[in-house]
Amino acid sequence: MKTRTLIKILLLITGGLCVLSTVLQNPAIELYAKPMTVPLFFMLYWFNVEKVDVLFVVVLLLCFLGDIFLLIGIENGFRYVLLSYTLCYFVLFYFLYKNHKPLEYNSTDTVYVVTFFVFWTMIAYAIYVVTNQNMGDIRPFGIAYLIILYSLLIGAVFQYINIRSPKSLWFAIAILNFVISDACFALDRFYVPSLELKIINSIYQLLAVFFLVKFKISNSNPLKIMS
Repeated sequence: MKTRTLIKILLLITGGLCVLSTVLQNPAIELYAKPMTVPLFFMLYWFNVEKVDVLFVVVLLLCFLGDIFLLIGIENGFRYVLLSYTLCYFVLFYFLYKNHKPLEYNSTDTVYVVTFFVFWTMIAYAIYVVTNQNMGDIRPFGIAYLIILYSLLIGAVFQYINIRSPKSLWFAIAILNFVISDACFALDRFYVPSLELKIINSIYQLLAVFFLVKFKISNSNPLKIMS
């Protein structure tokens, strides 16, 4: 069996156990399975590239730390979770900048961009409205976190529409998965506790890191769009 195939199988097992842990509301399973996921994602990345990007390893490390802070439940642990992922998203802005090209939108692209911007702004504001009052003393950090993630998704989608390459596509999908995961986490924690939201968060958090790896191992050639 090829190493990459084995890694994917292990990821399916550990990821499945993480989701199962949420479904069964049994944190003991996740305590052992979750810390294995990011190292496996790193191995999947490592075995698919000739040279490891140290900055991307930092991104994976920050994701790993965010998971650990959530699992161990230390005092003020949630602040460390916010800090880990905030730093992670800041580094992802670098990759957004690194792959930037001058904007060349046609009229159809402009319609897509404006439509996305309006709807995403409405969604982000709605999330802020329903979670704002219950954030307590972490409210400034929560608002800053939302603004950063809001801006990152805008940048990712704008870049994909402009470039339309596999790399920009996987990056946009990864950020969208982070948005879905974090939105479900915030709604569950600060609005209405829900097992369904916890399950969605568990699934999309794993998918977000997977698509980040896809982003790093894919090429920058423009996709062939059927006319």
